[in-house]
Amino acid sequence: MRSKHALEIICAGVFTLLVILSGESKAAEALEAPVPIRIGWQIPAAGSAIITEVLKRTDVLARHGLDPSLVPFSYGTPEVEAALAGKLDAFFAGDQPVINLIARGGKWKIVARINYGRMVYIVPPKSPIKKINDLRGKTVASPFGSTAHREAILEQQAAGLDPDKDVKNVDLDILEIRRRVLAGGIETWEDIDAAVIWDPNVSSFELEGLARSLTETRTLSVVAISDEFIAKHPEAAVQFLVALVRAWDFFSRHPDRVMRWYIDDTQLDYKPETLMTAVGIDPNFGAKSLHDISLELNAEHLAILQKNAAWGVEAWKDGSQIRQFVDQGLLDKAMQQVAAAQFEDIRVILPSIRAVESGKAKEGYGLDS
Repeated sequence: MRSKHALEIICAGVFTLLVILSGESKAAEALEAPVPIRIGWQIPAAGSAIITEVLKRTDVLARHGLDPSLVPFSYGTPEVEAALAGKLDAFFAGDQPVINLIARGGKWKIVARINYGRMVYIVPPKSPIKKINDLRGKTVASPFGSTAHREAILEQQAAGLDPDKDVKNVDLDILEIRRRVLAGGIETWEDIDAAVIWDPNVSSFELEGLARSLTETRTLSVVAISDEFIAKHPEAAVQFLVALVRAWDFFSRHPDRVMRWYIDDTQLDYKPETLMTAVGIDPNFGAKSLHDISLELNAEHLAILQKNAAWGVEAWKDGSQIRQFVDQGLLDKAMQQVAAAQFEDIRVILPSIRAVESGKAKEGYGLDS
């Protein structure tokens, strides 16, 4: 009887251990044959770029059976071109570039939200322009095909201006706009009078007194995965979303460290307070636990996608067609795993140069090292 009782205790212990480990079992199996995944991201888009830093500098993707290649872009239009050419498996972008991709025949699905952003009309600090109506006869820059371009046009139309006749809208890469603002200009930036851009550049220019904001709009950035990748690697697609939830959780618990990674990597002279303003608008920032992180596209988000699809795709009229390209089934499976899992802590595998140099300086100093 004693041996039977002992066997029952052992079996119960083994069962408990299996339950604890079950959350990472699928990822562990996948680690035996990691799945390559090419991930597009935008350097000057604070929210998704900071999450990309966690994907880059920790083992979170490897823990979930993925072998990543992180492919950088300056804004959404070249990212869409890469996606159409079959050079990406997943990417983060504002909603408009993804809508454009699908409208052009790209076989992709919108699978989750990645972050909120701010899209802002800016003018030089001493510009006579006080409101959008004052843009009549002026030159406005934005990267065409981007969410910023959409908001530039919508604001002009709302103010009663004809974007084709009353305003000269010009196509400029976000990094070129940044260069012109940093070069200085009290009333104009070289040959542009205003621009529409996003964070962290907005926050940076405001903090340094280089620009003045006219209007701002909260915008939606999403996660897209190609139909081909989903068909070939359905479980890997789920694990990718689990990894994103964990990356958001890691950032929420270590914001200063991750923002420093981003600053060191981009070499764009962003300040921590700038990034704090940029990412602080997202409800995932400051989450107390992994289970507080949400990447869901709710009814409000779907309505936003439909409205923006109607604006961006002439043939779609009311934009409802975009809904057939939204699939949150992968996210549902990912969140079920997150809810049931007991994950080991993510490890940093690529410390910043700053941290490495700091460690070297301490070598040979006994307890300090």
